[in-house]
Amino acid sequence: MSIGLIMFLSLLLIINWINIRLLYSGTYSRLQKGEKIVNLSPITAATGIGYVFAQLILSSIFVDSTKTLIIIGVLSLLSVATAFFSTSIHKYFYIKKNIEKVKQVYPQFGLPKRLRKQW
Repeated sequence: MSIGLIMFLSLLLIINWINIRLLYSGTYSRLQKGEKIVNLSPITAATGIGYVFAQLILSSIFVDSTKTLIIIGVLSLLSVATAFFSTSIHKYFYIKKNIEKVKQVYPQFGLPKRLRKQW
């Protein structure tokens, strides 16, 4: 259990560290403006999907309990979802700290819905 906890915490730390680097380097704004395009290599995607399928196949062969396999899968999904959603915390603090800069870029930010311009 301690190795799992260490891996979960390291996943959170790594994902948040990457998010902070992307947030403060301006990569998110360049992506939003279309200035930078991220190409995910098909080989990288195939490797990740292949790993997941291989894990499922090997686990179903060597683990007698399907219940254990389902629990491991759900815990894995929850850990990745937690790491992904924790990145929103940094975006929130960035907006709070730089509210004037955000309003310069998005003048309607913070206004009630009835006062915003309709698209």
